[in-house]
Amino acid sequence: MNRGRVALLLGAFVLSLVGITCYGGPVTYIFFWLVLAIPVISIVYILFVFTFIRYYQKTEGRNMTAGTPSDFYITLKNETFFAFSSLRIVFYSSFSMVNDIEPDALYELLPHSAIKKKTQLVCRYRGEYKVGIKSIAVQDFFGLFTVTRRIKEPLSVIVEPALYELDTLFGDDTREASSHENMIRRDIPAIPVREYVGGDDIRLINWKSTAAMQKLMVRERTSEEKSGITIIMDPGRYDDNIENYLPVENKSVELLLALSSYYTRNFVSHEVMLLSDDLLHIPVRDMAGFEKLHRIMVRYYFREENNIDKLLQRICDEGAAASCHMFIIILQGITAKTMELVDRINTDRAAVKILLLGDCPADIVFSDDREISIIPVGTEDDPGEVLA
Repeated sequence: MNRGRVALLLGAFVLSLVGITCYGGPVTYIFFWLVLAIPVISIVYILFVFTFIRYYQKTEGRNMTAGTPSDFYITLKNETFFAFSSLRIVFYSSFSMVNDIEPDALYELLPHSAIKKKTQLVCRYRGEYKVGIKSIAVQDFFGLFTVTRRIKEPLSVIVEPALYELDTLFGDDTREASSHENMIRRDIPAIPVREYVGGDDIRLINWKSTAAMQKLMVRERTSEEKSGITIIMDPGRYDDNIENYLPVENKSVELLLALSSYYTRNFVSHEVMLLSDDLLHIPVRDMAGFEKLHRIMVRYYFREENNIDKLLQRICDEGAAASCHMFIIILQGITAKTMELVDRINTDRAAVKILLLGDCPADIVFSDDREISIIPVGTEDDPGEVLA
């Protein structure tokens, strides 16, 4: 509503009443009815536009990847004999962005005409939510009123998490192996290797050992081999507002997949533990295992009834993390109870790295005999920079 113009219209209406009361005559009555007709015509026009305007929107597909632009098509169509003016498109903007379209742009549609636009849609976070056109705003010819109406069938998409390929992890560069010390990672359990023999899978070549020994060395796999790295992700949803919980959950999944991808590409077996209806053990020993994990995380649902303490308690009860060499725990928050449970599952005094999406309370105390480090992570941080 344009308050200035509405005030001017009210002033004209009062003036017409004064004219009728004091002077009468056909001119004052014509002026009165004209002033009275203006808001009526405005409202009728707006209702007419909302009744007959047609809009269409589509993306390349319902599945998208966070941070990756996808083609997005918009059509506004006027099939009547009257012109539509001062139309504005309002987009969902909390979790997605439409490129090359100004949010305050006004459109006009001549009779039997259409406006077609091809642009790109970028979704920021993993999850399922509404994108594209949220509502259409219509302003009358006189500029008095603007009415915004939500569309009946908004566009919903499923956004897969973005994948990050880490070159380094916790200070270890997998591309550099110039000495025997570099061959053994401080934070990764030692990998059994042997000399290469004809017929070995070249994908199992351990380049760090090869550089140190000056001959081809391959990673030795045995059926009894047990994962030495356990990645645990907070399964809880701690807020009712989607604008608060979605960025945190998205970053949790991005961190998990970045870590698993790094270890998979470097032939390091590891295990991921999640809580859904039950405790999930997801061993990842090769690319097929990582692809299975990725499929699970695309559809993984964080739940209000789940929390990190419940997950850690289940791991304790089942002894699921015995003989682990390193824990990587992705947390949305941390309490003294959480650290107590971490101590309980860490029976072998393994190194613990906590990726914390939130603040660390000042009253959190760590055991002196434990190697525990906390890495703060923001919801908009690049995992490649945070985990390097």
